[in-house]
Amino acid sequence: MKSFINFYKKINSELALLTVMFLFFFQLVGDLIESIYILDLLNLELDEKALGVLFLITPAILMAFRHKIPSYFLEVVATITIVSRLISPFLDTESRIIISGLGVGCFMLFLPVYFSDHIKNQSRDDGGKISLKIGAGLASAILLSITFRTLNSTVDISTYRIFQVIGWVVGVIGILTLIGRLMVNRIEGSMGTQNEGNPQTQSEEGAKRWTPLKGVKLLSLGLVSILTLNYFVFSSPTVISRWTEADYIAITITIAVMIALTIFILTIKPEILGKLNSRILWAWNGLFVFSLVLTIVVHTFPFPANPTSDPVIINHPLDWYYYLPLAIMIILLPIVFIDFTLLSRELIRKRPSPSKLGGGFGAGSLFFILVSFILIFTNVWGYVDPVSQIFRNLFWLPFLLVGITIPIMGKAIFKKRSLEFKSIINNLQQKRIIASFLVILLIGTSVSALVWELRPKAKGGSGVTSLTVITYNIQQGVNVTGDINYDKQLALIKAINPDIIGLQECDTARISGGNSDVVRYFANRLNYYSFYGPRTVTGTFGVAILSRYPIINAKTFFTYSDTDEIGTTEVQVKVGATILNVYVSHPAGSDDAKLAHIQALMDRISGKTNVISMGDFNSRENSIYYNESVSVLQDVWLTKLSGGVDGPSFNLSDRIDYIFVSLSFNVSEAWYITDPQSDHPALWTEIQF
Repeated sequence: MKSFINFYKKINSELALLTVMFLFFFQLVGDLIESIYILDLLNLELDEKALGVLFLITPAILMAFRHKIPSYFLEVVATITIVSRLISPFLDTESRIIISGLGVGCFMLFLPVYFSDHIKNQSRDDGGKISLKIGAGLASAILLSITFRTLNSTVDISTYRIFQVIGWVVGVIGILTLIGRLMVNRIEGSMGTQNEGNPQTQSEEGAKRWTPLKGVKLLSLGLVSILTLNYFVFSSPTVISRWTEADYIAITITIAVMIALTIFILTIKPEILGKLNSRILWAWNGLFVFSLVLTIVVHTFPFPANPTSDPVIINHPLDWYYYLPLAIMIILLPIVFIDFTLLSRELIRKRPSPSKLGGGFGAGSLFFILVSFILIFTNVWGYVDPVSQIFRNLFWLPFLLVGITIPIMGKAIFKKRSLEFKSIINNLQQKRIIASFLVILLIGTSVSALVWELRPKAKGGSGVTSLTVITYNIQQGVNVTGDINYDKQLALIKAINPDIIGLQECDTARISGGNSDVVRYFANRLNYYSFYGPRTVTGTFGVAILSRYPIINAKTFFTYSDTDEIGTTEVQVKVGATILNVYVSHPAGSDDAKLAHIQALMDRISGKTNVISMGDFNSRENSIYYNESVSVLQDVWLTKLSGGVDGPSFNLSDRIDYIFVSLSFNVSEAWYITDPQSDHPALWTEIQF
């Protein structure tokens, strides 16, 4: 048994357990928020399903335990978290709210109970070693999340099809560490009973001291804010890429390298932290928060104020200096995990009771819920009256709120004594394990990003005289019953084998879409060029263009809106010597908004040849908006030589998804596919030029 204890400690199982728990938390909370959003999206209203976020406030349960938490409580809630994560991918969306919510709730209990457990044992550790493990565990979980997502084009591979075996392996590792923890605690506990007559240790005496709840709340709020920030942003780098339309490969690899460097410092060279002082920490935090918010602000543009305002045109790419805040933010990223380490150490040193930990983390959980709703409201500002209207074009606000909670903690964590750490990795074998872990993840992330993004694509098109074009509103990659449906929608597209694809409602690179990127996923699977269009910071439902042939001169233009920002994607596609002018639209809102959109669109089309205008126009045939298009373009459905409806029939007089093309094109085929892979039919056409 003694040899087992030595092995358990030798492989640093505590760090492995924390990595598994943090990783599974981010996966579960992503499932929870995404599932709630999907089902409310189907109803276009906020209903009782939103109460699923209340799973986050389970730490309040600990307020009932004033002095002692029951034995094995930590192991029980940790096991439920792990099992919930392993079950969740197999469930439908509604069931996933319950199971993922249960897992999230148990993790939110696990974290304060974990702190409480080490507060009891503070006589053996002043909080330095365990806080380093907590910080390194969080960083390792984020690095694993990045690798898992990069391997599968932003969709976490450990939750995907047969590759779920990866998640099960991680889960088994977590369970084994819990079993080892139980055995070690039992043995050390029995050894402790032999010393019952000994005087109280300094830690036990100190535990009786009164600790202000306010201080515990502030520290807990800081810890939860860092978890929130990582969930919002860094666990999936495609999120930042879609904020800015900057290079996905550079963003992903650079973030992975910075996190790997942080893990190295926290585990092997923590004495480096001793070179920091309060002034450096204040400046580092302040500059990080400023660059984070500025990264968003510089890509947020004022929108047309009224129906007669000129459209706002955004070219791609922007000038180089727009991306400076992004580069600075990524370089400064290690401060997030250093802060988490310092906050953890200070919380352990304060030795709060379980009830105060419960109150502190409960308050932090309420903050998590608040900023999550604010972030979602910035996107659906036109649909949840009267609250969401307040947050129009304020995408930066929740990130500012999350970011400034860390400097607020400055008085507590920026103390010289908090920066004195000793390494938690003391032998060569452990150093090799950590080094191998980092090298494998960095190679896996880098190679995956490069292979998916840089595969050779079609360059020519010489001699091509016909094209297949499809427009498809994919409803965030969800089918009519509310289940995530990327692969079946992709299979439908592959069966058509289009040359140009226009997607609507494809802005999944948000917490409401599980931080996956359906556009990147489709483009990589098809090996197509792509342009996302309106950045996610602009609060639109997303329109994108994918093309077999090179995309040039990409831009987005915004027109007046009163319900959802109307951003239209405009590109040129080069097919041999022919240049096609392609537009994808998804106007919504009042008559004034839709009229402003169609007039701006037709103004931009005016005088151009080889035009393809497509999308979900939210207007019926013979409406004023429809008539504007057919005054200079042809509706492929009406002018086709052959075609029809493939799948269950629908009322063609209700169609709102169109493809309009220049009169110079010959339309040989046009088909509506009403397969229920989305709530909209796909419309495809073959045109000749």
